[in-house]
Amino acid sequence: MASLALGPVSVAVYSALNVSGLTALATGGIYDDVPQAPAYPFVWFELFEREARGFGAGGLPEVTVRVHAFSTYAGTKEVQSILKKAIELLKDQTLTVTGYTFCGRVFYDDTTPVLDEELNGVKVREQIANFRCYVEE
Repeated sequence: MASLALGPVSVAVYSALNVSGLTALATGGIYDDVPQAPAYPFVWFELFEREARGFGAGGLPEVTVRVHAFSTYAGTKEVQSILKKAIELLKDQTLTVTGYTFCGRVFYDDTTPVLDEELNGVKVREQIANFRCYVEE
């Protein structure tokens, strides 16, 4: 039975993002689980996995990584600068994923702006950068 690669990939993504170049911009922190009352601006990332092997034997998980930037700044400048740095840190990188062989590089797919919204009663700006990567068991 194939095991989920989400945990080990999450650790690798956190390690790649939790560096001074990004934490200086996202002063509220980098999370894979948003706290109840976060400080702004902050980054939250989430992962999804699907099997990409097809008819072959073994497992080749394709992991989608979504990096969300949240800010209370009135415009989009702050979230855009945070995402720009996150893209620099992940795009075309090779991650070290414990228990798996990393296949290729991290692919940056696109960025999605989100209209103004509320997070725990606070009006925020959000933008999302979408990535994908492949690991082999």
